[in-house]
Amino acid sequence: MTITINKLAILILLIAITGCAPKPATPTIQAIVDSFFSGYAYLDVNGNSELDAEDTPVENATFIVTLQFGGEVGAMTDKTGYALIVAPGGVDYPVTMRMEPPKDSRLKLIGPSEITHELADESPKFLFSSE
Repeated sequence: MTITINKLAILILLIAITGCAPKPATPTIQAIVDSFFSGYAYLDVNGNSELDAEDTPVENATFIVTLQFGGEVGAMTDKTGYALIVAPGGVDYPVTMRMEPPKDSRLKLIGPSEITHELADESPKFLFSSE
């Protein structure tokens, strides 16, 4: 004797045995979150090529984040030397960050010239010289 069982019969049998119908699979939804990047610009007032308490903030320097696909986003530093960039919808890592001196200034970047980050987890500090 051959017994042929189709899918509907199996479903009815499962419901009868367990008392409930199987639940459909729930798709995994990945949240899209914004990415935040920040950096600081300082002037090396005492000329020792190190960031220390005597160094002052640089206003209007340009903080730039280069994304994996080559696009760039940027922001100007405020009077405290701080710049914040919000990348809506998030980004793919790693990204590179750099700081450019204010336009029409004679400031030169001492360091670092560029930083690569796997995550936006810190605010790099960039140092400029007036010489």
